[in-house]
Amino acid sequence: MEKNLKINEENMLESFITNEKSIEPNPFLVSKIMNRLERANNPVKAKRSSFALQTFALAAGVALAILLGVSLGSSYTQNRVYENAISVNDSQIENLGIYTADE
Repeated sequence: MEKNLKINEENMLESFITNEKSIEPNPFLVSKIMNRLERANNPVKAKRSSFALQTFALAAGVALAILLGVSLGSSYTQNRVYENAISVNDSQIENLGIYTADE
C-alpha cells in the first residue's frame, strides 16, 4: 500500500511538471523581464543621463530666476516729485508737551 502511494505521488508530480512546462508564457511578460535584466546590467548609463537632465533643469531654473529678477527690477521706476517738498525746522515747531501734559 505504501509503495502504491509513492508511485501515485511520483506520477502526480511528473504530470504536474509536464503540465507546467507545456504552458506558454505571456510574451509581454518575457519582454518586460528581459528589459529589466538589460537595465540591471547597464545602470550607469541611465543614471548618467538622468543626472545630466537634472543638472540642466537646475541651471535653467536659476538662469530664469535671475533673468526675471533683473527684468522686474529694471522695469520698476519710482516717480518722485521733489519740487513740492516741505522743509521743516525742528526748533520752530511748537512744544508738543503742552498738548500731552495732564491738567
